Amino acid sequence: MTAPLCPAFIGGAKAPVAQLVEQRPFKPVVAGSSPAGGIKMLKVFSREKDKKPESYRREGYIPGVIYGPNLESTPIIAQKKDFLKFYENYESGLFEVYLNEKKFLGILQEIQFHPITDEIIHFDIFVPSLEEKIITKVPLEFIGEAPGVKLGGIVNISLEELEIECLPQDIPQAIYVDLSSLKNIGDTIYVKDLKIPPNIRVLINPENPIATLIEESKIEEENQISAS
Repeated sequence: MTAPLCPAFIGGAKAPVAQLVEQRPFKPVVAGSSPAGGIKMLKVFSREKDKKPESYRREGYIPGVIYGPNLESTPIIAQKKDFLKFYENYESGLFEVYLNEKKFLGILQEIQFHPITDEIIHFDIFVPSLEEKIITKVPLEFIGEAPGVKLGGIVNISLEELEIECLPQDIPQAIYVDLSSLKNIGDTIYVKDLKIPPNIRVLINPENPIATLIEESKIEEENQISAS
């Protein structure tokens, strides 16, 4: 039986493939822990059937929908200021959803953005069965310092998220990539180098590169080719 597909983020702009990673001191982290501490929470409300989504947006709400294998699809809204604060700290995994005084454990499955203003205009919350594995994507978070940067190298990022399969309660907030092994030009971190908990199965090729230390001149050449 194939696990349900649950992409963490479908909408929104992605960072460019080639980029210089911010250098930060290494700090031990545990997969599945929340960077801000504790599970996140969002309060939502049922939508009126005859009221259009745009009317809610003008009143300071963001429309959405909540659904799951044991929950009928329900149109909802969240206060814009509350949702933006929640979204700013959310990476992936389960969070508490309060709807009509009932608490659910949900996953932020899809975000839709306005094509011009880039504001969030709609969101989907998936309430999974905690007894069935799902397929989802979690972000990669880069930590530590690449020693090769001091020698003139640049950390080139080629993968920013990882597709995994696991139980919903085992979804990590992020999977951490330690850059301290990038000492010489050409050094590469691959998917197979990541420390993945045994209860999580990675669904992409373990030979896929994640980060490579390259010469700055190569980035300049690529930029010139892109501009021409």
